Amino acid sequence: MNQVFLGSLIGLAPCALVYLVRGFRAGLVWLVFTPLAMASCAAWAIVPDVPRLLGLHALYLRWSFDPRMDIFFWHYRIDLAEADSPWYAAGTALLYALLLAAAWRELSRTERKEGHEPWRT
Repeated sequence: MNQVFLGSLIGLAPCALVYLVRGFRAGLVWLVFTPLAMASCAAWAIVPDVPRLLGLHALYLRWSFDPRMDIFFWHYRIDLAEADSPWYAAGTALLYALLLAAAWRELSRTERKEGHEPWRT
C-alpha cells in the first residue's frame, strides 16, 4: 500500500502546485488530468507487484530482489523497509478526498457565478 500512496502523491504534487499558483482555481483540464495523473502514477508504482497478482510467483520473486525496480517510484527500496499500516490506505483516501474537495469547490464557485443555485428558490 506504500507504493499506491506514494504514486498517488507523486501524481498529485505537480497538479497541486499548479492549483496553488493559479490562486486555487481549477479548469476542466485540471479536473480531468489530476485524477488521471494520480491513478496512472499509482498504477506505475505497483507494476512490480503485478506478477504476484497474476500468479507468476517466480517472476515476482525475481523482480522483488532486483534494485532496478526502483524506476517504479523506488519500489525496491520501499519493499526493503516496508511495514504494513492502515495509515497508507487512509492517506490515499485523503489524497483523493482533497481532489474531490477541490473539484466540488470549483463547481460551487462556477454555479454561484452563473446564478445556478437550485437550492435557493
